[in-house]
Amino acid sequence: MRRFALAASMVLFCCAGEPRPDAKPAKLVPAQLVGCAVAPPAAKSGAASLPDMSADFQVDARGRVRDVHIQGAGGSAARALRRHLESCEYAPATRDGHPIASRRAAVYGGYQ
Repeated sequence: MRRFALAASMVLFCCAGEPRPDAKPAKLVPAQLVGCAVAPPAAKSGAASLPDMSADFQVDARGRVRDVHIQGAGGSAARALRRHLESCEYAPATRDGHPIASRRAAVYGGYQ
């Protein structure tokens, strides 16, 4: 009897965090770019094109860019891209109408 009670309590404990089958899925709206104060990096005339770079960043619940990770370049190109991204403002993502933090990714590069 005691073993059954322990097993039953473990099942209840394990399943307590799972959503109910009849629960509606949350409505999720992604973050939308409002604008940026600093222009994205561009190749200078007569100079070689910019390297291909990718950026992964978080948009917090207030619409500010945080936790920027840049891959594919370093030095002044990466600093310029970081400065551009951190100057951007977003309408934050929402779940059921409440603002939430979300992750975004972008690709920038020497494409013409």
